Amino acid sequence: MKKYLLLFLYFLFIFSFHSQVKNSSFSYFNLNTTYKKVQHSAIQPYLESHQLQPDTNNVKYKKKILNKLFSESLLDVVDDEAHLKLDPLFNFSLGPRNNELNYRYYSNVRGLKISGDLGSNLSFETRFYENQFFYADYLREKSDLRSNPSMGVDGIAFGLGRSKRFKNYGNDASLANGYLSFSPNKHLNFQIGHGRHFFGNGYRSHLISDYAPDYPYLSGQYYLFKNKLLYKHVTAWMRNLNRIPAASTPEALFVPKSFSFNQLSFSPNDKLSIAIFEGGIYKMFDIQNDNISPSFSFYSPIIGSKFFDIDSTNNIMYGINWSYKILDNIMIYNQIPVNLTNALYGFQLGLKWCNPFKLDNSFLNFEWNSSPPGMYSMKRLQRYQTYSHLGHELAHPLGSGFQEFLIIGQFSKERLFLRFNYNFSLSMNNYNENEVFEANEDLLFSVRDDNYRHFLSSSVGLFLNSSSKMEIALGYTSRITNYSNENYFSISWRTYLKNDYFDQ
Repeated sequence: MKKYLLLFLYFLFIFSFHSQVKNSSFSYFNLNTTYKKVQHSAIQPYLESHQLQPDTNNVKYKKKILNKLFSESLLDVVDDEAHLKLDPLFNFSLGPRNNELNYRYYSNVRGLKISGDLGSNLSFETRFYENQFFYADYLREKSDLRSNPSMGVDGIAFGLGRSKRFKNYGNDASLANGYLSFSPNKHLNFQIGHGRHFFGNGYRSHLISDYAPDYPYLSGQYYLFKNKLLYKHVTAWMRNLNRIPAASTPEALFVPKSFSFNQLSFSPNDKLSIAIFEGGIYKMFDIQNDNISPSFSFYSPIIGSKFFDIDSTNNIMYGINWSYKILDNIMIYNQIPVNLTNALYGFQLGLKWCNPFKLDNSFLNFEWNSSPPGMYSMKRLQRYQTYSHLGHELAHPLGSGFQEFLIIGQFSKERLFLRFNYNFSLSMNNYNENEVFEANEDLLFSVRDDNYRHFLSSSVGLFLNSSSKMEIALGYTSRITNYSNENYFSISWRTYLKNDYFDQ
C-alpha cells in the first residue's frame, strides 16, 4: 500500500510546470480574434496554460508610462514565486432620454479584478462589480415581468442575478465571483469557485452558457494521451427565484437545486475536435420534506452515469459539438442538444473566419440556431428543476421554440475597431415569456403566433489598454418586432471582460 501511495504522490508533484493556471475571460470579441490557437475549444472557460497559446501581439513601448497606459495592468507585481495583477472594472455608458417616464438610459458599473499566480501550480482570481443602470425598454419590460415583489425580487439584472429597484425604473445589482485553480502537474487541474461555464464553439450555446449569473462550483479537468483528450466534470449549486415556503425568517432562502455536467473532448489533430456534453438539474427541495439529497449521478464525475436518472424528476440534457478547420483561419462548427425525457433536439450550425481580409484582431461569425418548443420544460410538479438559475436561462437567452440567424464580427486596424451584431429571430412564443419557465402541461394549450425580431447593434471605438481590455466606443442599437421599434445611441467607456447578451 505504501508503494502505491508513493507512486501516486510522485505522479502528482514531480512533473511540476511553470505556467499560469488561470481561466481566460469570456469576452467574445476578444477571444474570437485568436480562436485558431485554442485546443479543445468547446470547453470553456479556457485554461491559459493548456488551451491558449501566449499572446504575442501585445505591443511594448520604450517608455514605462506608455506601457502602463496601453499594455499593462494598473498594478503588476512580480516576485520570485508570485505574480499579482490588479485592474479596475467599469462601464460608464450614456444614452438618450426616455421622455415619457422622465429618465435617461445609462450604465454606472464600478468594480475591481485581482488575479495572481502563487508559485507555478496555483492561481486565483476575484472580481467585484457594483451596478446601477437604466435598461432599454425591452430589457426593462422583461426584467419587470420576472419580478416578484412579494418575495423581495424587484426584477432581474441580466447576467448578474436579482436586482433591487433604483430610482423607480432603474436596476441596482452587485456581482462577486472568483476561483482558486490548482494544477499538481501538467495533466490535471482542479478548481473551486463562484463563476460560470460555456460549452460549444458558437456565440450561443444550447447546453450551458455564460449568460446566467455565477454559481458555486467544484471542477476537475484531465488532459490525456498527449493532450488529445480533455475530460472535465463540474458540480454546481443553483437557485430558483422562489422563496422557501413557510420559512421562519422574513427573507427566506431561495429554493435550491443542483446542477452537474460532464464534458469529453477529443482532438486528434489541430483541425478536428469532437466534444460530448452530459448535464442535469437535480431536485434538492420538496414541499413535504424541505431540503433533500439529489440523485447519486449528481455526484458522479463519470460521463454516461446520468442516463439512469432520466425521469420526470430530474432535467437531463445531452449534446454533441464538433468543429473542423477548413483552412487555418476558417472553422465550421455544429452543436446538437438532446432532451431524452421530452424526446426533443435542437440544432446549431456556424462558421468562423479569423482575421478576415488579413486584418489582425478581427473575426467574422455566421450562425444559425434552432430550438423546438418545450425543449427544456418540465412538468408542473417539477417546476423547481427548470433549466435555469436565478431567473435566467442556462442555455440560450431566448429559451426555446425559435429559429435564429446571426452575423457577428469585429474589424480592427491598429487601435481602431468596428464591432457589429445582427440577428433575426422567428419565435413561436412571446419574447418576454420564454418557455424554459413554462410547464409541459401549459405548453399543450398555449396559443402560438409567429413573432419576428430584428436586432442590430454596432459600435466604433478605440482600444485603450490590452491588459484590462479598456476601450471607448460610440454605439447604436435597433430592435424591431411585431409590436415595437426601438432605437438607441450611446457613448461608453468600459473594460470589456464579460458578455452582456442584451440581444434578446
